[in-house]
Amino acid sequence: MDSRTETIRAHYSTADGLPNDNINHLYEDAKGVFWLASKGGGLIRWDRQKNTFRQFTRENGLSDNTIYAVYEDDYENLWLPSNYGLMRFDKNSQDTRAYLPQNGIAHEEFNTFAHFQAEDGTLYFGGLNGITQFHPKDVIGEQKENIPLYLAKVRVLTENAEEFLDKAEDFRAANVIRLDPGARILELEVSLLDYESSADNQYAYQIEGYQDQWVYISENKISIINPPYGRYVIKIKGRGAAGAWSNAILTVPVYVRKPFYLQWTFLVLLSTFIIATAIGAVRWRVAKLKRDRVRLESEVQKRTLTIRQQAEELKALDKAKTRFFSNITHEFRTPLTLIIGPLEQVVADTALPSIFRRRIGGILKNARHLLTLINQMLDLSKIEGGHMKTEAALGDIITYTGEIVSRFQALAKKKEQRLNFITPLDHWETHFDKEKWDKILYNLLSNAIKFTAAGQSIQASLMKIRKGRQDFIRLDVKDSGIGIEKEQLSQIFDRFYQADSSSTRAQGGTGIGLALVKELVELQGGEIRVSSEVGKGATFEVYLPVLGGEQPQPLVAAEPAPEPAILPMVEAETSVPAAPVSVFSDQPKLELLLIEDNAEMREYIRYCIDTSQYNITEAADGEEGIEKARALVPDLIISDVMMPKKNGFEVVKAIRGHIGTSHIPLILLTARASLESRLEGLRRGADAYLTKPFSPQELALRIEKLIELRRLLQQRYQNGPPAAGDETYQQEDEFISNLRTHILEHLDEPNLDGDHIGRHFGLSRSSLHRKLKALTDQSISELVRAIRLSTALELIRRANSTFLKLLTKRAFPPSALFARFQKAYGKAPTEMKYLIKYFQSIIATWEVNHLTQDTKCLRSVLYTGRP
Repeated sequence: MDSRTETIRAHYSTADGLPNDNINHLYEDAKGVFWLASKGGGLIRWDRQKNTFRQFTRENGLSDNTIYAVYEDDYENLWLPSNYGLMRFDKNSQDTRAYLPQNGIAHEEFNTFAHFQAEDGTLYFGGLNGITQFHPKDVIGEQKENIPLYLAKVRVLTENAEEFLDKAEDFRAANVIRLDPGARILELEVSLLDYESSADNQYAYQIEGYQDQWVYISENKISIINPPYGRYVIKIKGRGAAGAWSNAILTVPVYVRKPFYLQWTFLVLLSTFIIATAIGAVRWRVAKLKRDRVRLESEVQKRTLTIRQQAEELKALDKAKTRFFSNITHEFRTPLTLIIGPLEQVVADTALPSIFRRRIGGILKNARHLLTLINQMLDLSKIEGGHMKTEAALGDIITYTGEIVSRFQALAKKKEQRLNFITPLDHWETHFDKEKWDKILYNLLSNAIKFTAAGQSIQASLMKIRKGRQDFIRLDVKDSGIGIEKEQLSQIFDRFYQADSSSTRAQGGTGIGLALVKELVELQGGEIRVSSEVGKGATFEVYLPVLGGEQPQPLVAAEPAPEPAILPMVEAETSVPAAPVSVFSDQPKLELLLIEDNAEMREYIRYCIDTSQYNITEAADGEEGIEKARALVPDLIISDVMMPKKNGFEVVKAIRGHIGTSHIPLILLTARASLESRLEGLRRGADAYLTKPFSPQELALRIEKLIELRRLLQQRYQNGPPAAGDETYQQEDEFISNLRTHILEHLDEPNLDGDHIGRHFGLSRSSLHRKLKALTDQSISELVRAIRLSTALELIRRANSTFLKLLTKRAFPPSALFARFQKAYGKAPTEMKYLIKYFQSIIATWEVNHLTQDTKCLRSVLYTGRP
C-alpha cells in the first residue's frame, strides 16, 4: 500500500501462493524479509524480492499454529506469543524453543493485540494472567556462552564389517582420527556440559573444505557417510538451554587415507606407463605405415605397369575393332551392291508381273535399309579412326534442306502426320558439308517421324545466327511425339543406347543414328542439344559453324540437291489381295491370325502361306492380336515376340488363359535365337518357336503339322469322354468334361442350344462353335444330338416291356430306333437284331400301365433330339 496516496499497489492471497489469508502481525527484518504471524497457519516467511513463501507449523517444531506477534532480538531470534506458550525461533537454524509458565512466563495463552517492544529491546506480552516482561539478553545470558563441549565417542564402520569399531582411544592418543580407505561411516558422539535442560540442547557441525554451511542437529551424535579422502577438520558447536551458542568450538582432525589407485605414486606410475605405451604404439604405427607405404608404392608401380600394358592392349584392340568394322562394312557393301543392282534392273522391267514386282520391291527396300545401317557403322568407324574430314561446299542451304525435307513428305503423309519446313530466309548461299548435312537431317527427321503418333505434327526450322564473330547454322527439329524421360536425355547420344529397350517398345532401331549425328556435329565444331517433355515431344537443336575453305566445291546448279540418304521404308499403300480359293478343295478354309508389328514382315508371311487353305487376319501389335483372337477364335495363331503394347510371351499367356482360345495352336516368330528365349516361349505354352530369318518351307510344315495334331485332338474327344491323366490336354479335357456334364444336366430342355451353353461358359455362340469345331469337329447341335442318342441307347438297353409297348404307340418302332442308332454310331444291323426280336416278342402281350422314370427320360431325349 502506498502511504502517501493511501492506495493499494498489490494484493496477495492464497491464490498468489500465500499459505494463509488470516494474518495477525508482520515484521520486516534487516534483509527485507517479511515474517508473518498467522491465525492457524503458523509462521510464514515471505521473500519479497523472490516472491517466495515458506511456512513453519507444529510439524516444524512450533508449539502452536496461532501466533499473535513477531519481534526480533539482537541475537537473530524471533519471539512469537501464541495460544500455547512463548516461542523463540532461530532464523538461521529454524530451531524453536517454547517457554511455558514453569519457565517463568505469566500464562501459556497470550492475547491478540497485547504485545510491544521498547527501544532498548525489552519485550512486553499480555496474557490471561497479566503481562510478561523481559529483555532477551537476560534470558539467553552471557554466562552461558562458554559452555564446554567434549568428544565422548568415536566409532567407525568399515567395509564388510557388521559392527562399529571404537576409535576413541586412538583419537586421544594421537589427537587425530585416522581411517583406512574402506571406512563407510564415521560416527562422533559429543557432550555439552549444560545440565539445566539437556533435552533442549542443540548441536551443529561443519567439515572444513567440503561444506561451508553449518549442519544443525538436535542430537549429540554426528554420522558422516563415506567420509571424504584426505586431511580435514570437523568443527562442532553446541547451544545450551539458555539459547546461546557456546563459544567453545570443538575441532576434530581427520585423516582418511586414499586407496592406492588414487595415491600420487600410483598415478605417476600409471601416467608413465600410459605415456610409454602411447609412445611405443605411435612408433610401431609409424614403422608400420612406412612398411605399408613401401609395399603400397611397390604395388602401385606394379599396377601402373599393368594398367599401361592393358591400355596399350585396349588401344590395339580398339584399332583392331575399328579395322574390323571398316573391313566388314566394306565387305557387306560389295554383296549388297550386287544384290541391289540386279534387283533395280528387274523392278525396272515393265514385263514383270505385278505380284513379283511387289515382292522384289520389298526385297529391294530392305536391302537399301541394310545398306544405310552399314554406311552408318562405317561412318562411326571412320570418325573413331580419325579418317573422316569435313568437305565444305558452297550452295543454297535453304533450298537444299527444303528438298530433303520434301522427300520425307510421303512417309509423313502415310503415317497421317504433318511435316513442315520453316525458315525466315528465302535463300542463303553458304559453305557447309552437304554429305554430313544429309545424314544429320535424315536421322533427326526419321526419328521424329518414327516416334510421333498419327495426327501429330513435325517441324523442321533453319535460321542463321551469330555468336561472337562466327556465323552459325541453326537447325531445329521439333516433334509432338512420346517424348524422352528426363533421366535418359544424357544417354540418348550414346552408341547403341535405346530409351525403350523392352520387348514391347513401339519402334525398333539400333541406337546408332543419334550417336552418329552427335559425332558428325562435333566433327564440324558444332553442338547439339535436346529438350523433351514426356507425352509432349522432343526438340533437337543443332548449331554448326559456317565452314570456311580455300577452294570450297560449289553445288552444281543443274543438280541442286543430289539424292540424300535412303529414306526409311514406307509401308505398302495397298493390301495384298488374298489368293483365290482352290476349286479342287472340298474343305472350308481355316482361319489364321497373324500378329506382327512390321507391315512388310506380315506381307512376307502372307507369301509363305497358301491362301487357298487359310483366311489370314492381321494384327499390328500384341494387344490387338489378343482382342482379335478372342473375337475370331482362329484355327492357328502366328505371333512375333517383340511387339508394342503386349509382347509375344504376354500374347501366349492371354491366349492360354482364356477358355475360348486355350486350344488354339500358336507359333512364335522372333529374332531372338538364344536357347533361353526358345525355352521361355515353349514354357509359356507356345506350340512352336521359329527364329528369324526362317525358311518358308519350315513355316508351312509347322502349320501343317499343328493342324494334323489338332485333327488327332478331335479324334480324342470324338470317341467319348477323354481318359484322365494326360497333363498335356488337362485344360481342354476339363472343358470337354464340364461341357458334357452341363449338357447331360439339361438334356431334357428343348432350348438347349449354343446360346444357352455359351452363357454358362462365358462365351458367345460363335466362339463356342469355333472352339468346339476345333476340338471335336462337331457343331454344338451335333454334339448335343450325339449325347442325347448315346443316352437313349443306354436307356433302351435298360428298358422293360411296358416301355417297349409305349415306344410302339408313340410311333417309334424298333426299326426306326435302330436306324437312328445305326446312323449315329455306325453299328451293323446284326449287332442289334437281338433287341429287335426281343421288342417283337413282348409288344403283343404287354399293355402300358404306367410310365417309369427311364421311360420319361427316353421319351424326352427322343422328342428333343431329332437328327
